[in-house]
Amino acid sequence: MKHFFSDQHVAETSRAAKLLHQLRFAGTVLVVPVLLAACGSTPGNDSPATADPESTAVSVDQLLIESESLPAVQGNDLLLQGAEALIADSDLRGANTILESLGQPSRLLPQQQLRYALLQADLAQSQSNSTAALRWLEGSLTNAADPRTELGARYFYTRGRLHEERNQLAEAVSAYAEGSVYFVDDADSDIFDRIWQALQNLSTDTLNQLAADASSYALRGWIELERVYRDDEYSLSSQLDAIARWQTIWSSHPATRRLPSSLAELRQIWEQRPRHIALILPLSQATGVAIQEGFLSAYYQALAENRDQPQVSVLDSSGIDDVQDLYEQAADLGADLVIGPLSKFLVNQLQGMDRLPITTLALNYLDNPGQLPRNLYQFGLAPEDEIDQAAQFAWAEGHRKVALVTPGSQDYLRLQTVFQSSWESLGGSVVSAASYGETNDYSAVVKRLMAIDSSEARAERLLDLLPRNTMEFTPRRRQDIDFIFLIANPRQGRLIKPTLAFYFAEDLPVFALPSIYDGQQSANDNRDLNGIWFTAEPWLLSTDDELKASINQNLRTTLAPLQRLRALGIDSFGLYARLGMLSSGRLASISGTTGRLTIEQAGRIHRGLQMARFVNGRAVAQPDNVTSSDD
Repeated sequence: MKHFFSDQHVAETSRAAKLLHQLRFAGTVLVVPVLLAACGSTPGNDSPATADPESTAVSVDQLLIESESLPAVQGNDLLLQGAEALIADSDLRGANTILESLGQPSRLLPQQQLRYALLQADLAQSQSNSTAALRWLEGSLTNAADPRTELGARYFYTRGRLHEERNQLAEAVSAYAEGSVYFVDDADSDIFDRIWQALQNLSTDTLNQLAADASSYALRGWIELERVYRDDEYSLSSQLDAIARWQTIWSSHPATRRLPSSLAELRQIWEQRPRHIALILPLSQATGVAIQEGFLSAYYQALAENRDQPQVSVLDSSGIDDVQDLYEQAADLGADLVIGPLSKFLVNQLQGMDRLPITTLALNYLDNPGQLPRNLYQFGLAPEDEIDQAAQFAWAEGHRKVALVTPGSQDYLRLQTVFQSSWESLGGSVVSAASYGETNDYSAVVKRLMAIDSSEARAERLLDLLPRNTMEFTPRRRQDIDFIFLIANPRQGRLIKPTLAFYFAEDLPVFALPSIYDGQQSANDNRDLNGIWFTAEPWLLSTDDELKASINQNLRTTLAPLQRLRALGIDSFGLYARLGMLSSGRLASISGTTGRLTIEQAGRIHRGLQMARFVNGRAVAQPDNVTSSDD
């Protein structure tokens, strides 16, 4: 075969000879498939060399010799193929030597540049350097990436994985979305589930920003699918209808042909849902009535949208001291799901059963999280969730030293211990703590907390030694406090916060539990709470929820404690058909009125609450990316 060699090809031949010497010296031997007819390839073809079943396995020596006899384009293809095979064979040193031999990658053809960038990213990943890997994948060498081709799809998938590993979920979604175009018919690819998992973990604010920046059809479609899914999270039947409408509108989208597995399973989950719910509550107590009001409000809203809802039997647990009696009643009625009981006394009795006869969503938590009966889920307004989130937010803000202010009763001192344990597990320290009883004057408590009393005592000792008319004294608070964690109700908070300011602690951030907010947007009443940060249920902060508006219009007005219990009832209905998906991991979380709901292996459901702050006397939900240093 006759070849016409350019000056560039002569240089390539010399380079290959040098590389061959380097690889021989390193002892690198690799078996790769080489097309014997590669020398007859069209010089302008920028596709990677591929092997057919008749290809001959040869060593790298042979590969390099073959590349010497080819025009530069085909020779570079073979060298890139060799580097890919070396990486597959874990010979990273040999692969790096080949890539270095290629010289300036900008001289390669566009598809070769993309292969080169992917290989460099592979090498960087092998050294656990995801930053360098992403630099290679986000540089100019990847401009030719076409998601409709195998190489381009691999590029977008790899880029998505790197962002996902770095918890850059919005960027991961963007990359995965482009690659999904190619993988729609690949049943073995996990890219659709990865996109969905990342979307599920995006905050609403981040999702909205991603939507504002989205420019491709694929990405916009994925975002809209996530939005319609979230909009109807309270009702599984409404979700299914919304997804069907989305598929009609986005008929050309990859996810129309292939839904993520958790969405594809929704229809089956709906068909297998409980058909008869026994709701067990103490109806002689305001707490039980509030939960019932929330549950039935959500139930009737779902019924108005879809008549195919489960039958509900309400059982009164007031005065009952044996949970077995309640189960016998539920079984006699034909219930296949129990929601309740609420009493911790009755919930603790469930632990004595090896297996519950009916799947149960208890509305409280076991005292002893030891061995659990099968079919038991636990859900409630656990203050531990609120405390952990407040601690994590404070830690993320850079705070390390805290002063604690809590009521002096045993229950609240237990919560103080829970916070201290959570805070110290993060690495923080508690430098001061003070408790209080029933009082309208918190001066002594704050002075003790801030060591003002110690400062005053030192001043008194000095005044005893020096003439009093020659001294002026200004108390000074301790300086080793980053923030204050406060457990208080609204009345207590309205007195404690100004007292902190009076004793020189106005500049310290104050974080509190939901108990600080009574649910009433009264600017006059709450102006003394200004600046306090607190964890809160979305239900208390929402202003445009259709169900909340209906409840406020049709039911009696209540303060925050009972509103929170109504939200618990709403979420218990929203959970009834999804418990299996949550416990199996097929569903990462549910956006509820009490928070974003997740589940641990023991069947304990956790709430991720919103951060809120009092601003001009009003409780205002804060964006996810806000910090306590923001004005």
